[in-house]
Amino acid sequence: KEVLGAEIILPKKPLKRDSRYQRDKKRKLCKRRAAIEPIIGHLKADFRLSRNLLKGQVGDEINVLMAAMAWNLKKWLIATVIFLSLQKIGLFFVKRARILCVIV
Repeated sequence: KEVLGAEIILPKKPLKRDSRYQRDKKRKLCKRRAAIEPIIGHLKADFRLSRNLLKGQVGDEINVLMAAMAWNLKKWLIATVIFLSLQKIGLFFVKRARILCVIV
């Protein structure tokens, strides 16, 4: 139930002696874990996280960071394309701000 100091939370049925707060807390932790697992699956399939060609523990860390950066970059690019297309159509208006530079 513990690996390298990290506690592994497994979904269990709530005990009868648990209070409402304890049951809700257990449920919330398991839902949070269930929300992350599909993302890890996509990282493995789409961003080559399942195959690591780098050596050692540092290579593992670099591989995970590169996959996470690719995931975030893809999300940002999709959001930018949507924003720019809506702005081009005219559904989203942004006033251009002028920046005044003052030299002291």
